[in-house]
Amino acid sequence: MSISAFLTVYNEEKRIEAVLTSLLWCDEIILLDKKSADRTVELAREFGNKVKIFFMDNELAYNADELDYLMEHC
Repeated sequence: MSISAFLTVYNEEKRIEAVLTSLLWCDEIILLDKKSADRTVELAREFGNKVKIFFMDNELAYNADELDYLMEHC
């Protein structure tokens, strides 16, 4: 059994490194970026293959499709 962490992010440049560091104990981290305009994705890529990055159209509010999308890629 493996443990996955799911994150939906949008312009989280200031927090992404701390969050990803706190989740390194997980087997994989699935990050769903909602088309950030800052360095969120660039910083997440520095964590290597443990972080799998996917993209979704930018929506500032929560969208129930996000969870479905993340579950499909786990």
